[in-house]
Amino acid sequence: MGREEFQLLKEGVVKRKVKRRLGLFIDGLGLDRATRRLDRKVDLSRLVAGLTSGMQPEVARYYTLIPNEDDARQFAFLDAVERAGLEVVVKRLPPKGVKRQVSMDVHIAADLIAFGYGHFEVAAAEEAEKQVANGPVAPSEKKSKPPIKRMANIVCPSREVAYGIFMCNQFGVETSLSDFGQYGTSKGGWKGVERWVDLSTSETIWRD
Repeated sequence: MGREEFQLLKEGVVKRKVKRRLGLFIDGLGLDRATRRLDRKVDLSRLVAGLTSGMQPEVARYYTLIPNEDDARQFAFLDAVERAGLEVVVKRLPPKGVKRQVSMDVHIAADLIAFGYGHFEVAAAEEAEKQVANGPVAPSEKKSKPPIKRMANIVCPSREVAYGIFMCNQFGVETSLSDFGQYGTSKGGWKGVERWVDLSTSETIWRD
């Protein structure tokens, strides 16, 4: 434990000097493709638990495409995603016969940069103030905020998100990329990634 990150309290109890904020961004399409290659099914609740390590994420989002026409099976799956503690971000595919590329990469990159700027924390604070019956706290009553360390974990992204990850890192965010082994020896094309997580070595994220 480094002195710069922990403060010793009474009776051997330690407290982090820096407040941590976690953002979890899962490319659902990339995750699905990776697990299909392995012919296994991920338990999303276990995956989220493993990637967050007990922390409550400031934002946890799952990005995917859905058919142009409503599909009961797809909606049932998205309900299961929400039960795993993830906010679902979707975009509809074009109708049959319409040739148009659809991607979630821009959404993921934009959310990464917004997380780096602290947008989600500000939005949560504004919502909390609305729910306070006695109104917002007067400036003289506000306590000084501790330093904040932001951490972003991006799961199975396409390379189109690489610049968004780089910019997020430039804002001081500690960036992690989690995938199934294919990026571990290919860091050259992923600037700003500080930590690599090989999900293929995990035995706890799979459905029984």
